[in-house]
Amino acid sequence: MRRGTAGQPAGRLLLVLGLSTIVACAPGPQSGAGDPTGSLPEPAAGSLRAGTSVGRVDFLYSFENDPAEPYYPIEGLGGCAYSPDGTLIFTDRMRGKVYGLDALTRRWFEFDTPAVRPYQPVDVAVDGFKVMVLDMGNAQINRFDLTGAFLDVLVDIRRVDPVIQTSPAAFAVDRDGRMAIADATQQQVLLLDTFQNLTMRAGDPGTLPDQFAEPSGLTFLPDGSFLVADRGNRRLALYGRLGFFEGLIGGDGQPDNPFFTPMGLAADRFGNVFVADLANGQVQVLGKRLAPVLAFGREGAAASDLRAPVDVAVGPGDLLAVADRDRAAILVYRIIYQ
Repeated sequence: MRRGTAGQPAGRLLLVLGLSTIVACAPGPQSGAGDPTGSLPEPAAGSLRAGTSVGRVDFLYSFENDPAEPYYPIEGLGGCAYSPDGTLIFTDRMRGKVYGLDALTRRWFEFDTPAVRPYQPVDVAVDGFKVMVLDMGNAQINRFDLTGAFLDVLVDIRRVDPVIQTSPAAFAVDRDGRMAIADATQQQVLLLDTFQNLTMRAGDPGTLPDQFAEPSGLTFLPDGSFLVADRGNRRLALYGRLGFFEGLIGGDGQPDNPFFTPMGLAADRFGNVFVADLANGQVQVLGKRLAPVLAFGREGAAASDLRAPVDVAVGPGDLLAVADRDRAAILVYRIIYQ
């Protein structure tokens, strides 16, 4: 299917359950009832930022795994991403599907399915007008246009280094087109240049600094450095622009470690970082100095509760999408800066 050619109006898709802060969630009426356009909420007054630090995160609405939805059933929710125009995209590894919510028509559409098996899309990123999807089953990064039409295989990860067996779990792309790929088999991160040539390997198996146990998420920061979610070691690892190890955030044995099983990562344009913590049922927010500033997702209100968040995505209008595997839902929040 192509954008706008199939799907249901967004008024049937959105479960808008009112605004809630990270402290308390106030349930509200369901959006779309009596609204044939199915329009999304207008930007909140708080989105007119007074600063660049995250003050709080307000819950807006969710896309639930409802039988009436075009993407039903969601069985293996994976990565999520926003395009610059506000199109929301998510992957379903178990069904081998990728779906997008058109930012203009508010209709869901399905991406083309490449003619390879097993097709297991686990992560997604947007670079300008192209959507890149990581296929774990074939160790490839496929490229699509914003309508979901398949274009080509951008990277065959098995050919990046034919000698070493790889199993890609996550990836990220920076503004210059460089790419970082988390390799779950070798417990390392591959750093590729803008021409998709391997320039460096970071890490190896273990618990020491500059080692990994299940690298599961990546994000580039505005200065070109990048963070790796080291799930098994309960920490994040920071690497400089050239790929050299710089430090750790959290980890076993560290007092006040905020992480249980960090996975998906996303950074905003100011350098704040959002971390999906699967086992903790929360999203941790790190400030521009990578110090924890707040957490949300376990406020006790059913509408905004997170159970097993696996990925996060920062979008235009200060939106933040969270993919929750146990709920089989995408929850959308508003970032309020101060």
